[in-house]
Amino acid sequence: MEKDSTSVKALKSGVWYTVSNFLIKGIAFLTTPVFSRLLSKGDYGAYSNFTSWLSVLSILCTLHLVSAAARARYDFTEDYDEYLSSVVALGSVVSLACSAVFMIFGAFFSGLFEIDARFLPVLSLVLIFSPALDMLQVKQRYEFRYRSFVAVSIFNALVSTLTAVFLVRTWEDRLAGRIYGTYLPSILIYIAAFTLIMLRGKKLYRPNCWKYALAFSLPIIPHLLSNVILGISDKIMITKMVGPEANAVYSIAYSCGMIVATLLTSLNQAMVPWLFEKLHSKEYEFIKKVTRLYILFLAAALECLILLSPELIMFLGGKNYAGSEYLVPPVMLGYGFKFAYTIYVNVEQYEKRTGIVSVGTLIAAAVNVALNLLLIPVFGFVTAAYTTLAGFALLLVIHYIASARLGFVYMYDNFFTFAVMGIMTVLGLMGQLLFPLPVVRYALVVLIAAAGAAMLIRLRRIYGKKGTGKKEEDKVREEGPKV
Repeated sequence: MEKDSTSVKALKSGVWYTVSNFLIKGIAFLTTPVFSRLLSKGDYGAYSNFTSWLSVLSILCTLHLVSAAARARYDFTEDYDEYLSSVVALGSVVSLACSAVFMIFGAFFSGLFEIDARFLPVLSLVLIFSPALDMLQVKQRYEFRYRSFVAVSIFNALVSTLTAVFLVRTWEDRLAGRIYGTYLPSILIYIAAFTLIMLRGKKLYRPNCWKYALAFSLPIIPHLLSNVILGISDKIMITKMVGPEANAVYSIAYSCGMIVATLLTSLNQAMVPWLFEKLHSKEYEFIKKVTRLYILFLAAALECLILLSPELIMFLGGKNYAGSEYLVPPVMLGYGFKFAYTIYVNVEQYEKRTGIVSVGTLIAAAVNVALNLLLIPVFGFVTAAYTTLAGFALLLVIHYIASARLGFVYMYDNFFTFAVMGIMTVLGLMGQLLFPLPVVRYALVVLIAAAGAAMLIRLRRIYGKKGTGKKEEDKVREEGPKV
C-alpha cells in the first residue's frame, strides 16, 4: 500500500522524541536516588515545592502563549518566524512585569510560596526566558527537525543535572546547590533560544500576532492552570498541612509517575502534528484506528509499571521511603486518564474551541482541591493520590461530553476508550495485592510487555499506510458525526 510521507515523518520524529524524552527523564530518574540520599527529607520536599510553584507561575506569568504556536503554523505559514519573535517578546514583557512584582514584594511572595527569597531571582529568569525554547521546539517538532530538538534537549538535561549533582555534593547548602545547579545552566540555553528567535523573526510587535496568540491562549489558561493544580496542588497542600518531609515521601512516589508522564508526553508530542495533518485532510477512520492502538499500548505500559512499583520505590528512595509503593498505582493511573482526555483536548484545540477546554478542567481542579482539604486531615496525605486520580477521571468524562456536544468525537472509538480505561483502573488498583508476590508480578510483566510490543509493531505498520483521505469527509457529511 502507498506510503503517506507525513505519517512516516511523524513516526520517525515521534520515535526520536520518545527516545530523547526517555533519555532526558531517564537522567532525572537515575539521579533521583542520588538526590534523595544527599538531600534531607526537608530539602527534598522544599525543592519539590519550588518546582511545583514554578509550574503554576509558568502558566500565569507567561500567559502560556506557546499553546497557540502549533495552530499558528497553519495561519501564519509565510511569516511564522515573525509570529514567533513577536509573541515571545510579548510573553517576556509580561513575565518581566510579574518578576518585578516578586522582587519588590519579596518577603510577601517568599512567605506565600514558602520559597526562600534568594531563589526568587532564579524563578524570575526561568519565567522570562524559558518560553523562547518552548516556542523554538514547537517549530522544530512541526518541521520534523528532530535532530536539533534531541540535541538541545539532551544537552540541557545533561549539563543541568551534572551541575546540580556537583553542587549538591560540594556545597554545604545542598538545597541551594540543587536549585542553582539545575536552573542556571538551563537559563543560559533559554537566553540563546530567545536570541535566535529574535534574530530570525526581527519583530517585537505585530498587533495581529499578539491578538491571535492572546485570543487562543487566554481562554485555555484556566485549563492549563487547573491541570497543573490537579498534578501539584496535592504537593503544595501536603507541604502546608503536613510538612515538607511528608511531601518528600509523596514526591518519591510521583517520581515513579515520571516514567509514565514521559511516555505519555512523547506519545502526545508525536501524535499531535500527525493528528492535525489528518484532521486537516479529514482522514477520520485512520485517526480512529491509530488511536485505538495508542490507548491499548498505554494500558499495557501502565500495568507493567504498576506491577514494578516496589522495585521502583526501592531504587529511587531506598528503605527510608518504604511504603510509598502503595501511592504509585493511583498516581500512574491518573496519568493514564490524563492522556485519555488529551485526545479530546487536541481536537478542541485544533478547532480553536479553547474556552470549553477550560471549564471542565476548572471543575475537576476545584473538586480535587476540595477533596484534599476534606480528606487529608482525616485520612492522611495518602488520600491525595486518589483524589488526583478522581480528578483526572472526571476530566475524561467532562471533555468527552463537551466534545460530543460540539460534534468533535466521531473520529474516535469512544466506547473502546472508556472500556479500556475502566478495565485498566480496576486491574491497576488490584495489582497492589500482588506486591508481596514478586515472581507472579514478574511473570505478568513479561506477558503484558510482549502484548505491548505486538501493539507497537501493529502501530508501526498502520502509521506507514496512507489514510482514507477525502472520502471520509463525504461519509461524515452524509451520515453526520457519530457520538
